[in-house]
Amino acid sequence: MLATAAVMTLNPLFLRHDLMIEMGRLEMAIENARHDTSANDADALSPLETKLARINEALSRLSA
Repeated sequence: MLATAAVMTLNPLFLRHDLMIEMGRLEMAIENARHDTSANDADALSPLETKLARINEALSRLSA
């Protein structure tokens, strides 16, 4: 069973799925943060947007 779990974590299909789920969560968090915070509080969004960009880049490399 442990060998099966190791194979599942290395499968690009599962990785792509996990990255897409995380991307959706980040997009929702960014949308909520934009709605809840003032326009002057861009510092709160920066880490989320950076992480979203990194995940998007990882997805593009995975598709290639």
